[in-house]
Amino acid sequence: MAKSQPPTEAAGAASASVGSPALSPADARTGLARVESLGSDVPLIQHMTDVMPVPDFVFGGGMLLLIVLIHAAGMRMLTDRFETRMQSLGPQRSTWRPDLLMGVVVMAMLMLHLLEIWVWSAALVYSGLVVNWRAAGFFAANTYTTVGYGNFVLPDGWHMLAPIIAMSGLFTFGWTGSVLVEIVRRCQAAKTLALRARLHDGKGTPPAG
Repeated sequence: MAKSQPPTEAAGAASASVGSPALSPADARTGLARVESLGSDVPLIQHMTDVMPVPDFVFGGGMLLLIVLIHAAGMRMLTDRFETRMQSLGPQRSTWRPDLLMGVVVMAMLMLHLLEIWVWSAALVYSGLVVNWRAAGFFAANTYTTVGYGNFVLPDGWHMLAPIIAMSGLFTFGWTGSVLVEIVRRCQAAKTLALRARLHDGKGTPPAG
């Protein structure tokens, strides 16, 4: 049978463990560096983190998801409102009301994209990556729309955030474009029905051309 530890030694060990000081900031940083260096043992992981650093992926990916959710909510509200207005245009013989409705929809889409650019600008400012709201808005707008001109760049270590901003713009603009095609088709169909109804009633003639 193994001998039990003397009471005095057990008490001393317990008191030493309880009284041991907490990790200093230097030790914590050293431990974090060791965790981050684990990827160096696997070349593929190291190469992936070189291309897309973890902070860029986490921050940019979370913001991209937020932008897509905002766009989804905005497009849902916009299409629901459009459908309601189209139902009210059913019995009318107006050919300009569908065009007016389409113009309102386009303006609403513009405002939605400007809101998403503002959200990116706020993220850049509040994260400390850009200190100036004007510069943040200019950078976010140029990157979100994939225009890309301008000499402003993000600080070192955050350069891969710009492509993620551009990808969010590609997702949302593609979404907007697909919805806009359907809206234009519906408005044109409403105009065609209105013209046919006016001709049938003998109250007007179709415009030339």
